[in-house]
Amino acid sequence: MNRDTIQAGKIFQSTDFAVSWYAKKYNKVIFRIGNMSKDGCRVWESNGKKYMCFWDTVLERYTTCINPMITYKRKVS
Repeated sequence: MNRDTIQAGKIFQSTDFAVSWYAKKYNKVIFRIGNMSKDGCRVWESNGKKYMCFWDTVLERYTTCINPMITYKRKVS
């Protein structure tokens, strides 16, 4: 196994879901993978919009999205 394969495996194991949302700023749909295991991650609603702050496991930072669509969720084992 090469280093990239090992790194990809670690990222996949630390990922709980894939999410997408439309970003008006960039005029496109953005896809990210992440989890909600870090302090500060949360879901809330304001002015009729749903918001989600999650830990992006690839970029290793918090990401906030508006009206997210969860496209993949890891099964709990």
